[in-house]
Amino acid sequence: MIRGIDSATRKVVKARAKAEGISLGRWVRRALQSALDADRASTLDGVNERLHILEARLDVLEQSHRTLHHRVLATDNRFTTLGYKNRNRWTRTKKSN
Repeated sequence: MIRGIDSATRKVVKARAKAEGISLGRWVRRALQSALDADRASTLDGVNERLHILEARLDVLEQSHRTLHHRVLATDNRFTTLGYKNRNRWTRTKKSN
């Protein structure tokens, strides 16, 4: 007897186990295991899909960052290589009398 299972489902499960020539417990374990495996596979597919989406979004963010960084460097001479090298140079001024 399978507790907690309605009679129609119980009859179907018993008939399938008998048709395959295995015990009821073994048939139920196999059915549950295959359902869990299918669920695990669909979960992995979902994770892979989300990973590909996140990779694409990261690529877009990296490209935007590079573009913005180059624009800032082009407009602000302080951060260019030449401007950075000349930051500590003193210019001579005329001495006051």
